[in-house]
Amino acid sequence: MRFLFFLVCLTVACYLPTANALESPKGPVVLSLTGILEKTNDDQQANFDMAMLAKLPQKSFTTSAPWTNKKDTYTGFSATDLLKQVDSKGTLLRITALNQYIIDIPVSDFVKHGAIFAIKKDGHPISIRDLGPILVIYPFDEHPELQNEVYYWRSIWQARYIEILSSSQD
Repeated sequence: MRFLFFLVCLTVACYLPTANALESPKGPVVLSLTGILEKTNDDQQANFDMAMLAKLPQKSFTTSAPWTNKKDTYTGFSATDLLKQVDSKGTLLRITALNQYIIDIPVSDFVKHGAIFAIKKDGHPISIRDLGPILVIYPFDEHPELQNEVYYWRSIWQARYIEILSSSQD
């Protein structure tokens, strides 16, 4: 009888999601995370489709950027909310764009300066042609101290891969 109970428990456990499992994307993968993370959904990494990213808490602000002629409203999520999804304590994001541009951004930029990973611009999904589908943007108009090359370079567009590191692993 104990053996039968053990088999039933084992069978049920195989079908329950594990504590380290992340929801699997149902649509095309638009963002992949590696590095310091506990929750994954694909062989040591976390993949996200646009629907998964849209479920994260969303923030919006209107700002101009050096590459546009006007103010636009950007909507997206903070790195801190993304890191919570994968249970990460990382403090540095090494982000790679579709064109292989790579930049390191401290997670503190998202807390201190209000940067976001924008997935919408003026209420519409951001196309690849328009620097999307994921764009790191800072509220430049709200914080004039961000209007310099450091933060312009960190405003990576067409973000596709993130390696989560700690600051000491530069």
